[in-house]
Amino acid sequence: MRILATMLLVTLCVGITFGSNIDYLSNRSVNYFRNFARNPATDGADLVSYNPAGLVFMDEGFHISFGNEFILKDYTIDAVPFWDTTSVVTYESTEPTLFLPDLYAVYRTGDWALFGAFTVPAGGGTLDYKDGIYVMPLLETGFQQAIHMSPYYFALMSEGNIKATSQYLAGTVGASYAACDIFSFALAGRYTSAKKSYDGHADFTIFFTDSTGTPAPVGTSSRALDVEKKASGFAGIISIDVVPVDNLNIALRYETCTALEFETSVTENGWELAALPDSSFTDGYKQRRDLPAILAGGISYQFTPEFKLSTTFNYYFVEDAAEDSLNGIDNDYENGLDIGIGLDYQISPRILAGLAYLRSDLGGNDSTYTDLEYNLNYSSIGGGIRYSVTDNFALTLAGGHNFYDEGQGSGTFENCTYNKSVSFFGLGAEISFR
Repeated sequence: MRILATMLLVTLCVGITFGSNIDYLSNRSVNYFRNFARNPATDGADLVSYNPAGLVFMDEGFHISFGNEFILKDYTIDAVPFWDTTSVVTYESTEPTLFLPDLYAVYRTGDWALFGAFTVPAGGGTLDYKDGIYVMPLLETGFQQAIHMSPYYFALMSEGNIKATSQYLAGTVGASYAACDIFSFALAGRYTSAKKSYDGHADFTIFFTDSTGTPAPVGTSSRALDVEKKASGFAGIISIDVVPVDNLNIALRYETCTALEFETSVTENGWELAALPDSSFTDGYKQRRDLPAILAGGISYQFTPEFKLSTTFNYYFVEDAAEDSLNGIDNDYENGLDIGIGLDYQISPRILAGLAYLRSDLGGNDSTYTDLEYNLNYSSIGGGIRYSVTDNFALTLAGGHNFYDEGQGSGTFENCTYNKSVSFFGLGAEISFR
């Protein structure tokens, strides 16, 4: 009984993401939506996130890039309730993300490029289940069984809701240097501040099953949840760019793990038990949930002055992060991988079009899926245009859609089927002072 209640409390301590892997977001600019294969790119101030060593190929001068992304999310949980195995209950969140900004600044002079950025490297969204989620009556059932010291109590939710928000904000600074005509490298550091909040309320009817197996209502209960978790950490970044022959570019980037120890602040937790002092929703409780280290790169080739083809990959060391995070990340996760291809086509001197495909394996499985964390594998298509209004000012409009695999839970969540549908678009601008 105590184990059940503890486990269910822990399942609420999760992240909310659009992609690419666990908490990590690779969509850090609108140019990324235009062409997912940004890792080997050599144009645009957003290379601070994708190929900082390639910034030495930009025109000399000062470059500023900024944009905002809009994410339309539809997350659903189809659950067979334990109290009626002949029916299916659907829990849904359609809360959009309307503000996901990025800001980049680059100063290029000679063989050097100095750069800084403000981005959202992870999280960046809200889930709002207005009818609650499947786990809430299970949580109350575990609570009732624990306080009555009896397995014959269970709870049904008459009304409930839960909202979870995850926000990571980061600042990056660094420098790039062209060691020779074919080789450049960059070093940078990124500081991340993270905050997660959980707000919810639920009303329950409590039942007791007598010796004949007949359930009878014995009371009601009402629970509220208002919890916040905060953490901060630092990551180092190293990047190299090689141009072995004309028109061929090879880029590689490594980001260290960002160690994040979240500390819990509780305003209200109706499920907190004195018998469960180690619950992650106890005031002052500290728990690690690190952003994984990443090895990323790609290759691009300019076939003609108008046409360039690029490949990209991101490899996420999730298993190491799970091992170091003291159960903040389920240790059943495997390392994750993104792999994709994209093309750029110069339609006219002022219009550059992009189109891309990406496949993302997040390393999750049925053992890692819970009501507030079901990181499903997906395929994504994206595209858009960059329009140069003048030689020093350009606008980018891009968007696309993620196609997710369906997920089936196991254990406590074996009766749950998880689905997602995500569409996205954004508008960005870049200004140069040469």
